[in-house]
Amino acid sequence: MNSPSINELIAYRKRREPALGVVLSAHPDKLSVFSEDGKRYTVELKKVVLLTGITVPETLTDSEKKLEMRKWRRELEAKKDSVDLETLWQCVVEEQETVSFEEILDLYSGTEQVSLEQRFLLFWAVDKNTVYLARGEDGYLVRSRDDVSRTLRTIKLREEREEKAQAAVNWVRSVLSGEAPPAVDESHSEFLELIERYVIDLDGYERAKEAKDFLYEAGLKEVESAVEFLIKTGFWKKDDDPESKKIAFHFKHSQRALEEVEAALNVRGDFEGLTDRTDLEVFSVDSETTQDIDDAISFETHGDRITLGVHISNVAHVVSRGCFLDQGALERAETVYFPEERVDMFPRELVSRKLSLTAGDPRPALSLFATFKTEDFTLIDYRFEVTVIRVSKNLTYAEATEIFHHEQWGKSLVALADSLRSGRVNKGAFIVQLPELKIRVGDQGEISVGKDYMDSTAHKVVSECMILMNRLSGDFFSRNEVPALFRSQTQEIDPEARELDPGDLLFPVKVIKHLKPSFVNSTPEVHRSLGVACYVQMTSPIRRYMDLVMQRQLISWLEEQKICYSENELEDTNTRVSLATREIKNAQRSRHRYWLIRYLLEKDIKGATGYVSSRGYNGFNVYIPEFLVELALSNAGGRVFDIGSELSLSIWAADPLRRRIRVSPA
Repeated sequence: MNSPSINELIAYRKRREPALGVVLSAHPDKLSVFSEDGKRYTVELKKVVLLTGITVPETLTDSEKKLEMRKWRRELEAKKDSVDLETLWQCVVEEQETVSFEEILDLYSGTEQVSLEQRFLLFWAVDKNTVYLARGEDGYLVRSRDDVSRTLRTIKLREEREEKAQAAVNWVRSVLSGEAPPAVDESHSEFLELIERYVIDLDGYERAKEAKDFLYEAGLKEVESAVEFLIKTGFWKKDDDPESKKIAFHFKHSQRALEEVEAALNVRGDFEGLTDRTDLEVFSVDSETTQDIDDAISFETHGDRITLGVHISNVAHVVSRGCFLDQGALERAETVYFPEERVDMFPRELVSRKLSLTAGDPRPALSLFATFKTEDFTLIDYRFEVTVIRVSKNLTYAEATEIFHHEQWGKSLVALADSLRSGRVNKGAFIVQLPELKIRVGDQGEISVGKDYMDSTAHKVVSECMILMNRLSGDFFSRNEVPALFRSQTQEIDPEARELDPGDLLFPVKVIKHLKPSFVNSTPEVHRSLGVACYVQMTSPIRRYMDLVMQRQLISWLEEQKICYSENELEDTNTRVSLATREIKNAQRSRHRYWLIRYLLEKDIKGATGYVSSRGYNGFNVYIPEFLVELALSNAGGRVFDIGSELSLSIWAADPLRRRIRVSPA
């Protein structure tokens, strides 16, 4: 290679790609160059791939030199495809495996004189081309006919796809502008599916970059706009949403899992090794809509002794660790409840025909039998058994409350529940019974909203039975030193919280600020909010995976004095489940808010009563007891309100898709 001249334009390798620079000074083995990005670099001479012979006027400023090099790059890029590289390649493909640029230049020019500009363009075309030649250590590798054919096919497919994508972009733009109807044909479906998968999984989608580029070009610059477009075209239904779509998409049960369900359903009376307790009078208590019944209760009186039975569906008996059903449940973490649908952790047919404690059907159960003194309900002892039970009645809370108030055994059960609750309160339990807003969406899209106060006698009985089950499970694991995951809450309850008046209309928003978060670890610690020494959650194995894990652990120890999970396995499993559960909870809250806003818009809540609940940076918030929701107050005209002030409200602005709603004084 000749020595470069000062101010000569050169090409050098920068991360294998050709970069342009102007020579500032030359040394035996390196150059000082001014690059096209406006910086000065030291470039090893071996990295220089072309001395163009073109001189940049030394009178140019640095900014002008940058512009000059950028102009060269633009022109080279624009013209490089005009060079007939295929003919050059045909001349050497059967003759040589490598070829130098000088040899290519000789083939290209023949006997004609080539200008510096033509030589520069030829280099650029050769170096940037990936079809016929490939950069090598010493010149260029000549690609085989098969390689070239494959590459050309790939390029053709890419160009066709780019054409289709551009046509789809144009279609989206025309639909958005109203120039074309939102009718979908086969050519659009592929790109609608691309949009759909992106709005569901965002950057977790393997084609996220392609999808984002498409959306940007099409003018859909936020996820909500993309959702609106999917709905406008009819690709999604009116109330479809990324949150619920994601759960439905990823919660599909595998074919292997469904085959395991079929096999399980074909097995009749597989109760070998279980203690037959079908003689017990067992009943369940749930809401009217519950279909996955995890738990049931029995109650017996024997002289001065009472035996309370808490029976939990023995899912471990049907679903073995590591099977396909179990693997799927681990991925799902728990059953998801949306206002419009339920997405089960286990296939619904398995739940209804094998797991749920439906009346009249024998079911495997994990049973706690706790014995108390009749006179003062002192706990004498307890034991766990792996049983077969037959639930006699599936009661609603209203039905159970009626029975508890009129039957003598029911009154005794209520007295026991009262004693259990008093015992917890004496140990510092902070019992808060906040109502829940239940939103249901019917098959025709009709929205119903109601409040579940969960303060009936039956609610109290069931709550105390389940807390007892989890408390004594924790005690069992702790006493036997069996690895377990204990749910604890060690922070002291604020004295101020205990002074709050439950009759205060703002009690729900005031008390929530004092509730302390619980945590899970492998060491038994106090749960102050519940007033128990230790606590292991395991009463809902049909719909919570970690409850199933702890059920397996307890049954394994009962039957074989062996553990099913090591401490490390429990912690690893809990970490996986916790991540999934967090996403599920966020999705449930989001969909709940969506349907609530839809309902408020439909019903036109003008005149609804709200109470000023807090003051923030952007104004006041109001709590609406009718809908158990706290919303931002807008358009108040600069007025200042006292906390607790009663206001008549109307909707000021609402956008269900974006979960935004603000109210204003009516």
